[in-house]
Amino acid sequence: MKDFKENTITKTDWQIVNRLIRYALPFKKNFIYASLMMILDVAASSIGPILIGYTIQIIDSNQSVNDKMLNFLWVSILFLGIIIGVSFIIYYQNWLLQESGQKIVYGIRKNVFNHIHTLSNSQINQIPVGKLVTRVNNDTNTLSEMYSSVIVNLIRNILMMLTYLVIMFAIDYKATLIMCLVFPFVFISTIFFRKLSRNSYRKVRNNVSNVNAFLSENLSGMRLTQIFNQEEKKKSEFIKYSQKLRNSYFNELMVFAIYRPLMFIFSMAATLIVLYYFATSIIDMTLAGAEPAAIILRVSLLVMMYQYASQLFEPVQQLAEQFNVLQSAMASSEKIFDVLDTKPEIEDENDAIELENFKGEIEFKNVWFQYVEDEWVLKDVSFKVNPNDTVAFVGATGSGKTTIMSLIVRNYDIQKGEILIDGIPIRRIKRSSLRKYIGQMPQDVFLFTGTIGSNITLNDKTISREKVIEASEYVGANTFIDKLDGTYDHIVRERGNNFSTGQRQLLSFARALVYEPTVMILDEATANIDSETEALIQTSLEKMMKLSTMLVVAHRLSTIQHADKIIVMQKGEIKESGTYQDLLKQKGLYYHLYELQYQKKSN
Repeated sequence: MKDFKENTITKTDWQIVNRLIRYALPFKKNFIYASLMMILDVAASSIGPILIGYTIQIIDSNQSVNDKMLNFLWVSILFLGIIIGVSFIIYYQNWLLQESGQKIVYGIRKNVFNHIHTLSNSQINQIPVGKLVTRVNNDTNTLSEMYSSVIVNLIRNILMMLTYLVIMFAIDYKATLIMCLVFPFVFISTIFFRKLSRNSYRKVRNNVSNVNAFLSENLSGMRLTQIFNQEEKKKSEFIKYSQKLRNSYFNELMVFAIYRPLMFIFSMAATLIVLYYFATSIIDMTLAGAEPAAIILRVSLLVMMYQYASQLFEPVQQLAEQFNVLQSAMASSEKIFDVLDTKPEIEDENDAIELENFKGEIEFKNVWFQYVEDEWVLKDVSFKVNPNDTVAFVGATGSGKTTIMSLIVRNYDIQKGEILIDGIPIRRIKRSSLRKYIGQMPQDVFLFTGTIGSNITLNDKTISREKVIEASEYVGANTFIDKLDGTYDHIVRERGNNFSTGQRQLLSFARALVYEPTVMILDEATANIDSETEALIQTSLEKMMKLSTMLVVAHRLSTIQHADKIIVMQKGEIKESGTYQDLLKQKGLYYHLYELQYQKKSN
């Protein structure tokens, strides 16, 4: 598997933040309450150093011992009250933020999942499943911490720094101004490391996606790996992807490992500046014979300034950690918005109509279609299917049969010509309305983990158990379902690997039938099944032909003898058209296909 290169469009921080804020707006009340709690928290936390400085002044006061003890008691009670109050504030704030964060992430995850459903088949096929899983799950989880803690705490730490600076300026503006000489270095370092960390996080997200894509693909194809004895090769490939992921994590950690100690050095430098400034002033006061009360006051201010200087850089240290999480969230946001910004190739027109009913008339008029530019898969194809007709399409692999089926349900849009549904251009019909009336039974049947019943109804609660049983009996699926433990409640393992190809196909027939489609599409439904199951499916097909319009892509010509019309395709063009007997009489391309298949069967 090659690394999948995503078409990531680099977005500015403001573009990302603006979109993230929009997701948070429905919960603005919670964020406002949390902000008010944060202001109370900052105000209460900033009183601590003042109380400690006041305690020093009490010691040197002229009060009696009893008065000093009483003042100590009141200061202790106030300090304890602040601690208890801040604890309750933090608890309530965290509860509000966690609730809001989880709801926001749930909304984003739902939007990403829903948007993926709007993408066309070709767009989905270009993106490994593992990468889409990473976008829906891993990347949205990365946003959770940002919404629940980082954003508000980021503001809290900035507010706390500003509060401490204001108090420090009020205590001694000269010492504070000298200490602020450190801040330009903090700012420049943060700008530099922001760029480095964003790039490292982008690499991490890409490598996580590559590992998930590799796992998704290779775990699904494990049987093939074992058949061809390729285990060692796959192990080495996995090690290669894992090493890339490990190295990108190391690079991410290295950036943070340098940034955090650097912030600590700056905080120590600022604290030493404060200590040096006040220590020299106290020494000068002592040598000058200043009053003891004045010296004690200066000492108490020294203690307060030291406390504030130390605590001033605690928010800076926390900002470094939050900055780390924020960069990860921003990198994940880029990936998420890349998916959300991917415009679906197939979209309903603004005036698209809702079909009230569908008679089953389908017409192709001079249709041209290509998957890749200048490589036409269909060339000037024209035919008409009347209501309740059974029309079969035959031809060699790559002749365009399956493409026609995909165009009828509008998995792709044609480049030239016109497709009419009951005389209405297909582009003027809502896709959901169109697909509501069309039942599809592909050759490769996909079954979900669950029960037989849930796979037939696709968990549609409006479809009754009686209807499921009736559809299963009609197509003959009950012949094996009734023998299973739990019958319709029998467990279906991943991808239905506990059922044979024929059994999965019969379940597909029943699934299509319970939705009562006007048009049935069968894409080589009998290509890979045994003769006994083929006979059962042939009987089912004959029954289903009486219910609705049926389009059949046939591999085995014996299954379409009773079709009203057979269309023979070759290299994207219609070469012959007619009934089974008419085409045999013509002794053309269909007769040649019949002879080849008959001789192969005889041999």
